[in-house]
Formats: sequence, C-alpha cells, structure tokens
Amino acid sequence: MTSLKDKVILVTGAAQGIGEAGGQVFCQQGAKVVVSDINDDRVAENARELSASGYDVLAMKLDVTDPESVARAVEGTVSHHGRLDGLFHNAMSAKYVNNNDTDVTNLSDEVWHHIVGLTLTGTFNVMRAVGRQMLEQKSGSMVMTATVDALIAQAGVDAYSAAKGGVVSLVRSAAASLSPQGVRLNSICPGFVTTPDQASFLEDPQRRKPIENMHLMDIATPEDVAEYAAFLLSDAARCVTGATHLVDSGYSTFKGKLDVRDQISTDK
Repeated sequence: MTSLKDKVILVTGAAQGIGEAGGQVFCQQGAKVVVSDINDDRVAENARELSASGYDVLAMKLDVTDPESVARAVEGTVSHHGRLDGLFHNAMSAKYVNNNDTDVTNLSDEVWHHIVGLTLTGTFNVMRAVGRQMLEQKSGSMVMTATVDALIAQAGVDAYSAAKGGVVSLVRSAAASLSPQGVRLNSICPGFVTTPDQASFLEDPQRRKPIENMHLMDIATPEDVAEYAAFLLSDAARCVTGATHLVDSGYSTFKGKLDVRDQISTDK
C-alpha cells in the first residue's frame, strides 16, 4: 500500500468528488491534509468528519481564480505545518461546463473566459504559489487533475478541452524547469467518473449504458482516481515527473467494443 505518512498535502476542490476522495484517501494513508474549496461550508464539514475519525486535517476557503486567496492557503498551510509536501489540484466546476460549454462557433466570450479562467488560470495560480514554496524546500510533488478530453476529441466541450489541454502542457513544461530542483509534477486524465456532478446521467440505466460501452472496465470512482494520485504524491513515484497519466478505464484506448473481424467478410 502506498504510504503518505506525515506528508503535508494541500487538496483543492475538496468539497466533493475527486477532491473530497483525495482528502479521505490521503488521510487514510497517514498524511496531514489541508482540504480547500470555494465552498467553505462543505469543505469544513468534510474536515470535521475526518477529524472525528482521528485524522490530522485542516479546512481552508480557497478561490483558485484569486491569486491572493491561493497565497493565503499556501501560507496558512506552511504556517500550520511548517512545510508543504504535496498538492492535489482539482478545483473546477463540472456543472458549469456541462451546462454552458459548447462548440467553438457557439461559445460566448463569457463562457470561454470563465472556463479558461477557472481551469487553466486557476491551475497556474495554484502551481505558481505551491511551486515557490516547494523550491524553497527543494522537494515536493504536484498532481493536477486534467481529463481525457485534453487528449482525444469530445464534441461540445471546446473551452473545457482547451483549458485542460493547457493544464497538461503546463505540467510538462513546469516539470522541465522545477524537477531538476526536486519538485515533481504530473497530470492525471480521468474518463467518466462517478462524481455527484455526473450522477444525473450515470444513475440512469438507459443513459449509463452507452457511457459504459465507451470504457473497457468499470467507470472509475473518485476513490480510484485519488488512489492513483496518492501514488504520484508518494516517494514510491520519486522518478515519475512531467507525465500524463490516463486513469480512464480504457476510455482512450479503443474505438469501440466491436471486433471488426466479425463484421468484415473474408470471402474471396
């Protein structure tokens, strides 16, 4: 089992979904966790539940689009724990993307700037502040949650795909600069995940079936993604950096569950 014993890890987007699962998994593996989110009531409740189970966890309000808010979260973490060993960055609004993103010809300026601002610029804000602290320590690991949509096309999510594609590239470029100084960076690209924001269609058997057919294995849970992040944050991954990790149940691996040999006549 991966061990994060005594590592100090900041989790963004920890109110629900993958970020919430990250806080839980990292605590279970012995980390000292700071859970953060713009939804401070929900993230505080999550922290109370973890603390009641005996874990070392602290809650903070964090708006990743506000550099000052990000700086306060990093400074607060270091003030409380003395260091910052890991970052698991998830802050994003899937609900907003699902309800507003579209193809490039129909995208409004407002939607484009909101999604790019939250997803890509928000990542930049967090990576910059955390990176400065980790460079002082000459150690640390950052894991950014991206998406398979950054790598393969999905119609109708052009702003989201572009923003997350930028996250993947930013991670790779930043790793080239920071990893020789002891700071590792990696991105995780999930496919569909059973988060609350996806529940409306994943809990409907008729809508879930075609989505299941796009995966070779079970649709991932938030805990599945968080467990992989835990590995990347641990010393077991000390030689892993600048990489894009597909945690997508085979979503990006194949065209469909159809053996074309059964459909093509071989008669001459």
